[in-house]
This record gives sequence, C-alpha cells and structure tokens, in this order.
Amino acid sequence: MGPPRFPQMEDCTWSGPGKCRFPQCRYSLLAERPRVENWDANDVQELIAAMPSTCALEVASLGPMLLDEIVMYLGMPRYQVEQLELRATRKLSQLRELRRAHWDGY
Repeated sequence: MGPPRFPQMEDCTWSGPGKCRFPQCRYSLLAERPRVENWDANDVQELIAAMPSTCALEVASLGPMLLDEIVMYLGMPRYQVEQLELRATRKLSQLRELRRAHWDGY
C-alpha cells in the first residue's frame, strides 16, 4: 500500500461545458451553501456566475491561499469559511488518531 492518494480533477464526474452545477457532487463548493437545493433557479445561476469555480478540486489545484483570499474566492462570509476550516481540521485530526491507533495496534 503506497502513500494516500489525494483526489485529482480526473476523479470529478462533471464532463459538461462550464462550471459544475451539481451541489450533490462530493467536490462541489455549492454544497456548502445553506439549503442551496431549495433556492430559486435564477439565484443558483447568479451564484454560479459569480463564483470563479464551483469545484473544490479546481480551487485546490491553485495551491495555498490566505483565509481572506478564500473568502473572496468563494464569496462566503469569513465566519463560514472559518467553520469549514475547523470541520476539516477536526476530520484530519480524527483520521490521524485512527491511523495512530491502527499502527500502534490498539
């Protein structure tokens, strides 16, 4: 078993022109919007047009960003982006603990 493989653009199932419009995609940045599936179609189109990208894989390919850059890029309030960061950090911490428990044999 080699090192962990991080998702790549090839993993995305979107093959249409333009930006991905599927909030149910695991890489969609639209999924982080509160109740986006209940939004009016015009509001969703306006949001998609305003975002430089709707795919987390595409954003990740840009490399490291400052929190303020992410806030501007996603067009989300700073506290919401901070909450996303906190959830991601917790998930990584849990994975680290699981891996440590596996390798330590308990």
